[in-house]
Amino acid sequence: RSSRPSTGRSRARTMRGVVLALVLALALSTRAPGVDAATASSCAHLGDLSHSGCDDAIRAHSAPFDMYELARSWTPGFCSTSACDTHECARGVMAPALTLHGLWPSYVNAVRVNAVGGRKGGAGDGGLCFWPQNCVKPAWYPTDEAWTYARSNVPSDDEAERAAPAWTGDGLGAHEWSKHGTCAAWVDVHGRIPGYTQRAFYDATFALAESLGTPEALRLATGSDVSLVDLQDMFGGPTKVALGCTHKCELVQAVQCFERAANGTVGIAMDCPCVGVRDSRYDNSCAHSCERVRILSPGQTKCAARDVTATAHTAII
Repeated sequence: RSSRPSTGRSRARTMRGVVLALVLALALSTRAPGVDAATASSCAHLGDLSHSGCDDAIRAHSAPFDMYELARSWTPGFCSTSACDTHECARGVMAPALTLHGLWPSYVNAVRVNAVGGRKGGAGDGGLCFWPQNCVKPAWYPTDEAWTYARSNVPSDDEAERAAPAWTGDGLGAHEWSKHGTCAAWVDVHGRIPGYTQRAFYDATFALAESLGTPEALRLATGSDVSLVDLQDMFGGPTKVALGCTHKCELVQAVQCFERAANGTVGIAMDCPCVGVRDSRYDNSCAHSCERVRILSPGQTKCAARDVTATAHTAII
């Protein structure tokens, strides 16, 4: 779904606390399902398809995004697929917890575009665009706010370190802002209505990840295996989450979906669409091939004995 390079300054806790409380209230709100009843109960091609995004799609194709996907890694599972010479996989850092991968503007229904070329600005999947990416700077963007990646804007307190070690220690934000965060700055197709600045996008992303935390049942399952159904239920059921696994059915990632509010910010939790998320091989491979899912502990990874100094991520999953 989104390539991840496998690779600040502290925020005032009072400001982060306000954002955290607001996002938590929104995330736990109830809503009507984001998909119809038939789709909610049945989704063809679960975890079996590949999808594409389109460069600068909001402006170029007049297609504002209407949802967000929050992707978080099960860190031991990710480290089992990655090089060990990274901060997040280091002994003493790698923890049995969900940690931030990214917050992705996306489309509830794929947008049909006329361009040709696939991921780099065109129309993959037979002319369908499933998310915008690599957006240009909108007209409204403040001149005194950084548009290119500024690591100093990434939260860096202890809570941020626990929630997002790949961001605070490995520089994952550089990729995530460039590819996904830039599109969160766009509310309308003309780029005139203010959306997220880079600084505000990071604050909202971290606040959402921190507010959700790791389900206690998932923590308790560390080092064992659970049924796919039980794992999905930890997040509210099969329509509320997409789960990524290795070919050995080891949990790597969890994706949850949220509405885009009218002002472009993160809204309330919603069902993840079948087409584009739950049928995605990248997002939901566990549902395609795993009746049971292994929840690795840090000690079960190849990185368990390594005490490393972080270097930049270079591998892609």
